Amino acid sequence: MAKAVEQIFPKIEDNFEFAPFDKIITPIIKDCLKEKRKDKFRKGTLLTPVLVVWLCLALALRRNLNYNKTLDWLLAGLRWKSLKFSGKFVKNGTISHARINMGFQIFRDIFDRFVMTFTNSICSDFHGMKTFMFDGTSITMPDTKDNQEAFGKHTSGRGRRAFPQIRVVALMALCGRRIVDIACAPCRGKKTGEKTLMFKILKRFPIVNSLLLFDAGFYSFNLVDYMHENGFKYVLKIAKSVKLKKISGSVIGDGSYLAKIVGKTIVGKNPKNGQNKWKKVEIIVRVIHFQIPGFQPVRLITNILDSEITAKEIAIHYHKRWDIEMAFDEIKTHQCATLKGHSPTVLRSKRSDLVKQELYCVFIMYNLIRTLICKATQNEDADPLSISFLETLDLIVQAVPLMNMMTGNSEEGHIFLLKMIAN
Repeated sequence: MAKAVEQIFPKIEDNFEFAPFDKIITPIIKDCLKEKRKDKFRKGTLLTPVLVVWLCLALALRRNLNYNKTLDWLLAGLRWKSLKFSGKFVKNGTISHARINMGFQIFRDIFDRFVMTFTNSICSDFHGMKTFMFDGTSITMPDTKDNQEAFGKHTSGRGRRAFPQIRVVALMALCGRRIVDIACAPCRGKKTGEKTLMFKILKRFPIVNSLLLFDAGFYSFNLVDYMHENGFKYVLKIAKSVKLKKISGSVIGDGSYLAKIVGKTIVGKNPKNGQNKWKKVEIIVRVIHFQIPGFQPVRLITNILDSEITAKEIAIHYHKRWDIEMAFDEIKTHQCATLKGHSPTVLRSKRSDLVKQELYCVFIMYNLIRTLICKATQNEDADPLSISFLETLDLIVQAVPLMNMMTGNSEEGHIFLLKMIAN
């Protein structure tokens, strides 16, 4: 087997490319493998570290295929180019062992470094500010004992759900609809809620001149105080139960007005008894009311106090927060789609450590597809958000084997694919 591999795929660790993504992320993959000391491998092994990483990413793209069929799709171009090897590339179980040995930490590093490559290119889209939005979702996985113990199942009055779930909160940039950070936790237990995960992301959020959009479920006085103290601009939907103190004579010409939110924050510990010391805080916010016919009234608060930015503009722009819901739908409904008769879960991994690995692979692959869309529209004067994600996904699935067959024409293949995506 090893001899056949060497004859058909010579030096695969050096020349294998997962077109059309290789030019975007290959250097990051190789650097992360080297830093984690996972770049060494036994001579004659087909599943080199680079190929294992690409295979894990391919599994996050071809949820409708099993391990061996995904590897076959990934290497189909090389197989047809050589016309020598017609059997299985690896034995059953080999890919699972390779995934376990690779772990999930390296994929988190790849995700973080990849995000850094495009954060500087995120464009301003609202009065010179860059828009980001938070939202959470639950992602299902196979019902195994390990997954149940690690992540748990949601419960309701009707009983427990069929599958374990992992809770994920994501931060997405409106420009290009790319995920810039994620945090995950079991679906049940202390400190696993969406607010807790959101704060984990918010405290490491580095981008200045940003505008953050929040749904009502994220509201807390601590969040408003944190945004105020750290100088972040935000628009936050609030529930009817949130009490505001309207400031007399503060009505702006567009119908919005200023109000105070009153709350308490911890300022230290009492040295005598060790209890928290609290301080009363008042924060001034702008309040915007609107109602779309047929829907419930909406109340927004923001620290954008400039009257030249009208309430109507802010309300219309806040509606773009739904873009992150669209991103979750693209991932769960299309990218991770399964065939009839397959397990209907979003993820396929039966071990909790591989669930985390697969989760990062899913978001890396989503960002790669979105990056291709952005590249395709750069010279076409088109909006990346107007390009169909599903059609792009279909084009990539068709193109991978063909592009991997090309010798000396890989650049031509990339250009042709980008034109196909843009059109």
